Amino acid sequence: MRTSLRRTLMLALVSSIVSVTAYADEASNGWGHGPSLRGPIFDITHFDVIPLAPPQVAVDFEQTAYTALFKYRDASRTDQGFESFRVVNWLLASNHSQIVDVWSSLEAFEQHLAQPHSVDFRFTVQVQPPPPPPGFNCCIGSPIDDRQYSLVRSFGTPWTSNDLPSTVGSGSALFVVTYVDFLQEVLEENPDAGQNKLVQYGAASSKANTDHLLSYTVLQQLDRPNRYVFLEVWDTQENYTAWQSNAVTTSFVTQTTPLLGSPFDHRLNILCGEAYVDGVGCVETP
Repeated sequence: MRTSLRRTLMLALVSSIVSVTAYADEASNGWGHGPSLRGPIFDITHFDVIPLAPPQVAVDFEQTAYTALFKYRDASRTDQGFESFRVVNWLLASNHSQIVDVWSSLEAFEQHLAQPHSVDFRFTVQVQPPPPPPGFNCCIGSPIDDRQYSLVRSFGTPWTSNDLPSTVGSGSALFVVTYVDFLQEVLEENPDAGQNKLVQYGAASSKANTDHLLSYTVLQQLDRPNRYVFLEVWDTQENYTAWQSNAVTTSFVTQTTPLLGSPFDHRLNILCGEAYVDGVGCVETP
């Protein structure tokens, strides 16, 4: 049964990427310039782990899930086209993380998904419909939802650089992931309007915060070209918070809000370590 389920999962993963590729090709010929498929490809996943195991299951879901996650990260580093793999812990809930892995091309990402360690990871943490198969462990509260993005523009230290801070836990730099959903009808009239706002804000923010905003990256979703993400790395949460009330930010929000289909979704995170402490989150390995 486990072999059959793994094969089914692998086929579903590859099929989803084929759909993404077709949609992105279509988008590049439609309104706007569309996302680039040349790479690098950023894969962003919201990882939601059930905080407590049900009484009938003798396993700690959080410990099991994060152990599997970092085993998967380490195995992925040897895959062809690998550029970066970071796990950041959401400040609002220690059992939620953002996984950001970066690949040199869409082909490299597809090949990574087909690797046994990729399939094994998803099989380990993905909750199966009851009754569970023999040996079922855990773990996540919602299906894995990873989305692929192309790079639009970056400022400061590149997201993939090892020069970004590596301290984990409470002493970490602040990693902010902001999801942006532009109205399609607005961008049909001016395809670059929203993207230009994000790029201009990144340029102004980086120039004004040379010592504090370490990295700023704008990404466009492959299968939904009206959706973007911008990644920020700040030295401290205090400096990030102070910048939110600056005139540059308030003007950016005022000018961009009419273009949005939903409000900005800001997720503030700290870098995740390999040891998971229940109720605290990812910490440095003991």
